[in-house]
Amino acid sequence: MIKQLFKIVWNRKRANFLIILEVFISFLVVFAVMAFGVYFVDIYTYPLGFTYQDVWSVRINRGAYSSDEDKLKQIEVIKQLMQSAKEFSEVESIAGVNTNVFDNSESISSFDYAGKKHEPSVNFVTDDMAKILDIKLLEGRWFSKDDDAESTIPIIINQKLSQELFANESPIGKVINMGSKEELYKIVGLVLDFRDDTELVAPKSYILIRNNINIKDASSIRMRFVPNFIIKLRPGTTAAFEEKLARNFLSIAKDWSFNIQTLEDLRNKKIKGILSPVLAVAIVAVFLMIMVALGLSGVLWQNVTQRIKEIGLRRANGATRGKIYYQILGELLVITSIALTAGTIIVIQFPLLGFFDFVTAKVYIITILLSCGIIALLTIICGLYPSSLAARIPPAEALHYE
Repeated sequence: MIKQLFKIVWNRKRANFLIILEVFISFLVVFAVMAFGVYFVDIYTYPLGFTYQDVWSVRINRGAYSSDEDKLKQIEVIKQLMQSAKEFSEVESIAGVNTNVFDNSESISSFDYAGKKHEPSVNFVTDDMAKILDIKLLEGRWFSKDDDAESTIPIIINQKLSQELFANESPIGKVINMGSKEELYKIVGLVLDFRDDTELVAPKSYILIRNNINIKDASSIRMRFVPNFIIKLRPGTTAAFEEKLARNFLSIAKDWSFNIQTLEDLRNKKIKGILSPVLAVAIVAVFLMIMVALGLSGVLWQNVTQRIKEIGLRRANGATRGKIYYQILGELLVITSIALTAGTIIVIQFPLLGFFDFVTAKVYIITILLSCGIIALLTIICGLYPSSLAARIPPAEALHYE
């Protein structure tokens, strides 16, 4: 039966070419959309590495500085701001960060290690950051005042960077150089893959560098400014506290400005920004699939109309309605299989050409299977009514065919 279906399809190859082409193009469109969808679902399941509930972001615009003395003055103001925030009963803890969680900005360090170039994201943070974001250590320890006396700069790295640098070895105690010969960084802790770009961005290599704002020498290599705060609030704190906190900050730093938002709001905005173009493409793809379905149904309907004599003669020779129905549907499945086979051969070449190289092999295989399933289901649905029409053609119709 299958051999016969392939023979029928081959004998009508010119008429079936248009259907094969439509199914082929539809498969490529569905594959492109599904690749992003499966990719996002896959990376969404990875641990975020921290919690963001009841945490506020405070972005500070403090103006420029022109000398080491200005640096020290600004650092003193930052310390006053942090101390004043701690005096509110609504505040559990506050920390300084160079780049805030779910922010659109990013700092990257480029350095060579063991003959390979690495470009991890870096963030300068104060000692209370782990307590605020509930960051869990896998190995080692968090920053503390004991690090003030260290000659090397303490850092904490995530699992991804640890795997890149040291494979399966423990990173604790290792010293790396990230550019300047004077700056040596000692790894004191290992954390999960810290995903500050939301769950919809793949884990990246990450370094947390201790920011010691208590030092007195503004020219020290260990001096880094913190243009942001993160504040852990007690559960139940309302949005009204934002105005009170802003007024307090402005009373200390009158020439500075403060942008206060919840990390949850920042996360939602970033997720919308990531998904918006994907959803736009998905909507276009849905309308395209609807047009393909309508066109495919029309082509199949016309195909049945043109074959009235052939189908009528089969009925006259004893073929039942069921056999005719399954013959037309079987031909469509053969045509779909040819188109999907050609499409699959094309898409498996994409990684070799640099397309979709951001997805894993698992995601790629799942995407191909889902795309094939969706297209097969679509063509079967489109072929149900034309097949039913063919099955209802009476044998006498063949005698009236001109």
